[in-house]
Amino acid sequence: MRSETFEELQRTAEDLLKLNRLAGSEGNKLTKEKIKKFLREKGITYREEFFQIEKSLPIKATIQVNNTTIPCVPYVGSPKGEYEGYVKRDPLEGDIILLGISEERSKLPSLRERGIKAGITYLETLNVHYYGNVDEEFPLVNVKKESIQLVEDAYIKLTIETKKESILCSNIVFDIGRGPIIYMVAHMDTKPYVFGAIDNGVGFLLLLFMADELRRNYHLPYRVRFLLTDAEELGLEGAKFHVGKGIKHAYYCINIDAIGWQHPAVIYKDAEGYNGDRLMDMFLRHLQDMKVSIDFRSSPRAKSDHIPFKKVGVQTLFLSSNPFTIRHTFYDNLEAVNWDIVRMWYELILSFLRRFHKL
Repeated sequence: MRSETFEELQRTAEDLLKLNRLAGSEGNKLTKEKIKKFLREKGITYREEFFQIEKSLPIKATIQVNNTTIPCVPYVGSPKGEYEGYVKRDPLEGDIILLGISEERSKLPSLRERGIKAGITYLETLNVHYYGNVDEEFPLVNVKKESIQLVEDAYIKLTIETKKESILCSNIVFDIGRGPIIYMVAHMDTKPYVFGAIDNGVGFLLLLFMADELRRNYHLPYRVRFLLTDAEELGLEGAKFHVGKGIKHAYYCINIDAIGWQHPAVIYKDAEGYNGDRLMDMFLRHLQDMKVSIDFRSSPRAKSDHIPFKKVGVQTLFLSSNPFTIRHTFYDNLEAVNWDIVRMWYELILSFLRRFHKL
């Protein structure tokens, strides 16, 4: 990465990655306007595709226990209401479940059927609120780790305030080159309240700067389609919308989500199974040629924008960080970005695209 490019990247990050970019928010709208301005200034033609979603967004939540009020945060998708019961790790019908973030994916699907009233989660590794998303309408909140001793095995009253909103969202799409399509995907949005510098501010910024670099001298036999998605953090909505319209001549999808942190990783298996074996083999050969060591890791809880592509048979590559302990917390801010790793990813991905037809 040229020094002037790196300096421009850091200036752009300073401008954009201190905003909350929740879909539909003012920060989200401002970010898109600045992205479109960047593309116009670089002479890159883009299109914007609009879609509407409806989600329950958090306002606030509290737990009342033994004359103590504990603040907590509702998950996106959680219904509003008041819920009383005993808080148990192994609950019976009518109880409220207590579970760590790492247990969410495995335990949540069956809770409603078992008659569990609501759920309380906590982040096992840090004493900070975690801002999550629940796919089905189940009452779910997060508390800080320090509050666990107050609520576990206690009888509590949980009050959740949320608001169902209709949100106008949009993806930004632009192409470099001609021919069969390789998708480069990164989401622009964040969870409520957080800044998401690593998840996924660095990711969408790198796609902008890669596109600018490729357009200067591009003579490769395929088209790179850059897809900056909206509402990934509300359920992969932008990617689902784009793929749902139909994608032709698309064979590969490279998804960048949460890079720029220590522990760079290729996620070979996620919440929806294995990613593309052929594409991962190509990337492994590229790593070996570049003499770069990156772990290939399984992440059973991980969901991101490559999944809708995977479901329609596209070969997928998921580039991320694992473990990434500050995901969806206030600690994921600009100060957490490791710029040496950002530069490594930029050079590695850009050279992979240039060598793609030879691998």
